[in-house]
Amino acid sequence: MIIPLEKTNKRKLYQTNRESYSTNNISKISKIYDEKINVLILKRELNNKFFDIAKKIFIKKPNLKFSKVLSPYEVEESLINAIGFEKKLFPIFEDIFFLSSIFSDLFDVKKIWLRINTINHPMCPRFHVDNVKCRLVSTYFGPGMQWLPNNSVNRSKLGLINHGIDDEKSGVFESKNDIKQLDLGDVAFLKGDAWSGNAGLGAVHRSPHSQKNYKRMYVRIDFSDIKLNRRYFND
Repeated sequence: MIIPLEKTNKRKLYQTNRESYSTNNISKISKIYDEKINVLILKRELNNKFFDIAKKIFIKKPNLKFSKVLSPYEVEESLINAIGFEKKLFPIFEDIFFLSSIFSDLFDVKKIWLRINTINHPMCPRFHVDNVKCRLVSTYFGPGMQWLPNNSVNRSKLGLINHGIDDEKSGVFESKNDIKQLDLGDVAFLKGDAWSGNAGLGAVHRSPHSQKNYKRMYVRIDFSDIKLNRRYFND
């Protein structure tokens, strides 16, 4: 019996063999190598001082666009040069060094592409997939990144095919309840389409949509070859 498309469960059409995984155990982040996992969230409970420091950095550098390929051991000195030598800022510099180190160790790379931005508008407001192997994202101030579980995404509505229609109207997801959001301080590892065997199944995400008074400080870490090969220009 042939069932007309409009009478099928639409959500079944979106399902893939990719899923998300959340943990507060740093030893479990290697699960990102699991083929079926394309979003891994490391839950953290950072002291409020980190968020206060991030707010101070936002005030001090409201248009910060830090972008550099470097080793984790160069991170703190580079941040001091870019943001300033103030001891009250050191805890967040140390945490960014920590994030750089776990990315470097997890993927066995000596160099990483580190970007830190303070912005007052969504950088990437539409749901999309990146052509990267895997990206680390964490927010210190303001709203966190938003993403969609695989079984909630209609990938046929991603990109230019929706002719500029807002995500909320394009059909890329069915309900706003499908949208997940990263908490402050949590760390997301997002597999992209360039991860081996993951083409067409990369993590679907976007910059957060929030109130009109939009202020945000966030960190992104990528494999250095993306920057060195000049494949991306969104510094």
